[in-house]
Amino acid sequence: MAEWTSVAFEEAGYNWSHDLNPDLMYHTQDNDPPALKRKVVRGGSWKDVGFYLQVSTRAYEYEDTAKSYIGFRCVQTYMGRDKADAE
Repeated sequence: MAEWTSVAFEEAGYNWSHDLNPDLMYHTQDNDPPALKRKVVRGGSWKDVGFYLQVSTRAYEYEDTAKSYIGFRCVQTYMGRDKADAE
């Protein structure tokens, strides 16, 4: 499933953003033009060709739309198991 990100989409974003953390945040207002309401979607889904299945693939969708092929992934650090769990 393709995944929503919190990053604002800018076509030339990689040309001018910092390469270690290209995190362009923009909190939209109701009266903003549609171009400012785009968010980055990463990866592909069941409907895409193989190229789009790469996480490095970057596209956009408008933040106020819902699609059956775009979701999100919850991320949590894995701390491992306690020694007592094996007993």
